[in-house]
Amino acid sequence: MLLTSLQNLGFTSYEAKVFIALAKNESATVSALHLDSDVPNSAIYGALKKLEKRGIIEFQNTKPMRYRCLPPEDAILKLKRDFEDECDKVLSELNEIYGVSSCGRTEELIWTIKGARNVTDKVIQMLEGAEKDILVMSSSTPFRTFAENYPSLRKDYMTIIGIFNRKTTDEGVSVRVISSSDDEARKISNMVPLASVKVNSVKDASFDLKSFVVVIDDNEMLVDIMKEDDGEADLTAVWTNGAEFAYTMSHLLNAKWETSEDYDTVK
Repeated sequence: MLLTSLQNLGFTSYEAKVFIALAKNESATVSALHLDSDVPNSAIYGALKKLEKRGIIEFQNTKPMRYRCLPPEDAILKLKRDFEDECDKVLSELNEIYGVSSCGRTEELIWTIKGARNVTDKVIQMLEGAEKDILVMSSSTPFRTFAENYPSLRKDYMTIIGIFNRKTTDEGVSVRVISSSDDEARKISNMVPLASVKVNSVKDASFDLKSFVVVIDDNEMLVDIMKEDDGEADLTAVWTNGAEFAYTMSHLLNAKWETSEDYDTVK
């Protein structure tokens, strides 16, 4: 697991194995690292040079040379700073070229977003940008249920709840939720006291679409559907900020809002 995580941070397999071996020892020679990491001697020197360039290992100019890694907190902090600096540089350069070849195209486009992490990141981005109104309609399997089954998403769910509370309390944004069940409505009401919560009045046991819809300020919309392949569930969503399409969906959801029952009357 640690090896995979380090590779996700940009380490090669050899670099990750050598770094892990160094972390296990106060200091080590190349021959010791070879035994502990199972990395060929010929590849260890290249890995050490890359780790040294990252600034997360040090060496002692002895015979034989000895190497040690920085304490984990210092090493990760160094990696974070370098990553943030690189992201800032990339962001600046991307902003310079973003949309320069669009030639004034104005057609409304719908984009597909795949993967639970990517979908939840998009939802958070949308909610953060809300200025007037957030309208959410959830099916019989709302995002909360999905988050409960996937520990990595629990933090994102609490982030969403935090945004709801900040938007309603500090920014005066209307947060409206159409839930599919009394139980879900109760939980949302408890966690977001200033949200307006209703329960979908149409109960159709034969229709069990696992989805939710988010509309922001009548001009941005995301529709998510949970898919299950070989017993594993994941999220796929379509998103658009095309004004006409989002406004049409917003009109339909507002009609659903009017026909749904106030949560207080169905408790």
